[in-house]
Amino acid sequence: MSEQPLVSVITVTYNAKSYLEQTMQSVFTQTYPHIEYIIIDGASTDGTLDIIKRHEKKIAFWVSEKDNGIYDAMNKGIRAANGELIGIINASDYYEPDTISEVVKAYLQHQDVGIFHGNINMLNMDDSFFKQKTAAKDVDNLCDGFSLFHPTFFVTKTTYNQVGAYDTNFKIAADYDFALRCANANVKFFHIDKVISNFRVGGISSADRKKCLEESKKVLINNHIDEEKADSIYKKWKKHDRKNHIYRTVYESLRTFLPNKLMSRIALKFSVK
Repeated sequence: MSEQPLVSVITVTYNAKSYLEQTMQSVFTQTYPHIEYIIIDGASTDGTLDIIKRHEKKIAFWVSEKDNGIYDAMNKGIRAANGELIGIINASDYYEPDTISEVVKAYLQHQDVGIFHGNINMLNMDDSFFKQKTAAKDVDNLCDGFSLFHPTFFVTKTTYNQVGAYDTNFKIAADYDFALRCANANVKFFHIDKVISNFRVGGISSADRKKCLEESKKVLINNHIDEEKADSIYKKWKKHDRKNHIYRTVYESLRTFLPNKLMSRIALKFSVK
């Protein structure tokens, strides 16, 4: 194993010109030097390609073509990747400057680990700080909900070869399915207790939330959770989601006139997602 292994970073994008520059710069300015940057674009028409072409010399591989959804695009990137470690950062999110250095340090110290992950800053779409979230430190209760943050994942190429990439039958929760498949295959997870990435929380409609919960239930069944237990977990998720929706609605109303720091404390106190 090299002391400075190649790390592949994949950005999946579609009509995201408003945020792509920030995402790309967060990769270009990493303190770790050996990075292979890959961009998979879904045939954008909004000026995204102009941004990509402007930085073409810093990109190892990019393509712009129609795909079968976000996880199909991720799989294209994984197939193109040559790194020992592969991270995926979508085109509305961005890394901390020392993210990859921290991941590589953990990787060199824990060679039996297949997935490295960490904590995340949640941002509102206007870039104001929402809250910081700490990932679960183990995966024993992963079937109770996705308590890890996919934008912080760095997965070894060996793990993708062993377990497979993302199941494109799932359009919303394939990352949850992937994590469960890895846990079931006894892939080791390692939690880095630092903020790894910054994630923008968009406005999710009631219909979108419902689809996400329903698909997550299918993910459980796909990973050998019996239907009765999966339905019980699904009902708990729905109850929590209803409560959370109320909190989020109140939060959005209050933040129109209360200071952002105060709103962040409110978000932490009431676990608003």
